[in-house]
Formats: sequence, structure tokens, C-alpha cells
Amino acid sequence: MKLLESHKLLFVAVIAAFVHVSSAIDCKELWERKHETKECCTADTFINFEALQENIDAQEGNHHEKFFCGVHKLLQDQNLIDGSGNLDTDAMKHNTQGFEDSWKQTSQQTIDYCVQRTEETVAEIEQRGGPKGDCKPTAAMFVMCVG
Repeated sequence: MKLLESHKLLFVAVIAAFVHVSSAIDCKELWERKHETKECCTADTFINFEALQENIDAQEGNHHEKFFCGVHKLLQDQNLIDGSGNLDTDAMKHNTQGFEDSWKQTSQQTIDYCVQRTEETVAEIEQRGGPKGDCKPTAAMFVMCVG
């Protein structure tokens, strides 16, 4: 028996819908069970994010300014940026000293990559008239890159 073109399209559409619904259910389940991953799967980090939300909440201004200033303060408190707001790559890499070798290498490559991307992004912002607000976006851009 030959399948008509419309039957083939219907079959593909049904399969695609099933896959879409199935993946949506999987994602929902993953989101609802995220605490399990957090509890069992951890990795060392060169930035301590415990005080991040507290730092953001303590800032004034719109949500962008609060985020930029909160992240800036977080990295400043950990001596990961200097007094001028520049990223201190050496201090970040120093924080990887106790890591397992492969994770240390990955972390240091991430630092190098994200510092470069941050510097490029901040340079573009400067070309467009510079950042608005009281805090430089450097620390926040870096943290967003690290993810």
C-alpha cells in the first residue's frame, strides 16, 4: 500500500507533536526536581555566589543597576576586581588552586574566555557612549558569561 503525501506529512506531524510534548514533560520534571541535582552534583567554583542575592537586594535603582552594582560588590568583596572595576584574572585563577586537575584547567580556560568576552563587550558599550548608572557592568558581564 502506498502512502499518500498527505499521510506522510500527517505521520511526521504526529511524531513531532509527540516528541515536543514528551520533551516538554521532561523539562518540567527536571525543573521540579532541580533540588536533587543541586544536592548531589556540585563542582568547585572560583566565585562564591552565596551573598549575590543579598548584595543585589541591598542596591538602589532599577533592576539593571541593582544587578550591576550587586555583582560588582560581590566580586569586589572577594578581591576579584580591582579598585577601578577591572577583573583580576590572577586572583580568580588563584581561587582554582585546590581544584582537581581537569576541573582546574576547565575553570581557568573559562576565566580566560570570559575575561576576553567581557572586555570586548565593555569596549562596545564604551563606543556607544559608555554605561549608564553608578556601577560599571564589567563584573556582571563576566558573571553572566561564566553562567
